[in-house]
Amino acid sequence: MKSENVRLENTISREIKLPNFLIVGAAKSGTTALYYFLKAHPEIYMSPVKEPKFITSNFLKYPFNGPGDYEIEKKIIKRFEDYCLLFKKVTLEKAIGEASADNLYYYEDSIHYIKKFLREPKIIIILRNPVERAYSAYLHLVRDGRERLSFEEALEREEERMKKNWEFIWFYKDVGFYYAQVKAYLNSFEKVKVCLYEDLQNAPSTLLKEIYTFLEVDPNFVQDTSAKYNISGVPLSRRFHNFLINSNPLKEKTKSLLNIFFTEEQLGRMVEFLKVKNLYKPRIKKETREYLKKLYREDILKLQELINRDLRHWLE
Repeated sequence: MKSENVRLENTISREIKLPNFLIVGAAKSGTTALYYFLKAHPEIYMSPVKEPKFITSNFLKYPFNGPGDYEIEKKIIKRFEDYCLLFKKVTLEKAIGEASADNLYYYEDSIHYIKKFLREPKIIIILRNPVERAYSAYLHLVRDGRERLSFEEALEREEERMKKNWEFIWFYKDVGFYYAQVKAYLNSFEKVKVCLYEDLQNAPSTLLKEIYTFLEVDPNFVQDTSAKYNISGVPLSRRFHNFLINSNPLKEKTKSLLNIFFTEEQLGRMVEFLKVKNLYKPRIKKETREYLKKLYREDILKLQELINRDLRHWLE
């Protein structure tokens, strides 16, 4: 049976071009924006499913048990044949990629399976101040109506949630220890590009040009980088937020009418704009911020030496 699966994998791999680069994380660090920006480049093909999570499906245990995790799990691509089908429409694109942000966190096993299925893809890592990343992950789940505890209560319950096999997005603190994660990828792959969230925020065009060069596609391609994606926050109107994110007859009818005047991409941008306008971001408590800065201090100092970037501002 095992040899049969290997033959199937080899056959499909020859017929369909698989990713030659991966955005592996970190979650809530700009991976969604980076996915859409790269997708717009004519020489880059991105998986139509933003986070197939196929690699981690080979070793994670299911089901996930956190609130709403079942809906997330349903979208995971668990069969190699289905993963290959994500790339069946690749034509002449030079760079083929996908963006599963859990691959960085689960580096110990992810690297093995990346090499098994994809051999030696280029790796893109984007990192965010771990304190801000943790709070953004919390607000992400608050936004979607899944997190009901305060940030401080959720931090206290994290170990319990991990033991109960909740999906990794709930591990607000643990995901932010980047040093070992990044080091493993740097040691395991020949071509790894490490970026910072602030690079994407402050100079997106410059960062994208660097990534285009890294992926060996036209570095002079220019695109609009003003759109915001997957923003975390607390909805001002929960009803309006649910209308924007869930399927319903009125929404589908409205979309059909708007399709006469706008493309799918334009409609998508409009929805994202409305989502952002309906969100506010309460400030993290000062004492909680200080606690997290102390928690991450040693890891941040090791990380900055590893990637040769000054990260002292993460500790201010």
